[in-house]
Amino acid sequence: MRRSWLAVLLLLLGACTGPVRSANVYESKAGETAEAVASAVETAGLAVDAAGEGKAPGRYLTQVLVEAEEDAGSAQGVFDGIQPPDRQADELRGRLDELLTEATGTLADLRIAARRGELAELPELAAPLTEVADQLHAFAEEHA
Repeated sequence: MRRSWLAVLLLLLGACTGPVRSANVYESKAGETAEAVASAVETAGLAVDAAGEGKAPGRYLTQVLVEAEEDAGSAQGVFDGIQPPDRQADELRGRLDELLTEATGTLADLRIAARRGELAELPELAAPLTEVADQLHAFAEEHA
């Protein structure tokens, strides 16, 4: 039974990543990735805002932050698994990876602080989220 699940998982992963044949397809995947991560970043920002207003209990907040980080990391992992078709795509990948790394790093910092119960630190840790989300949206629009 385990082998059949493993086979299904490998088939699904193989369908999601791998080489792309054109720079245009690669660019659109980069734009989709940026949009997905921007959504996760915005979700985390909303959760931190709600917690600051006393509208998100610690356990709920922690769960939202864990899921936002997982969503962003998953999107980054899938994109990083796609083979860039040319040198220009390498440059695009590098630019997007900088944004993704900043986003996932900030989300990780938020998760860690929330799990430690350091809720008062969250607004300061979340400060970069708005700018990162804006940059990701701009990237997505440019490369959609």
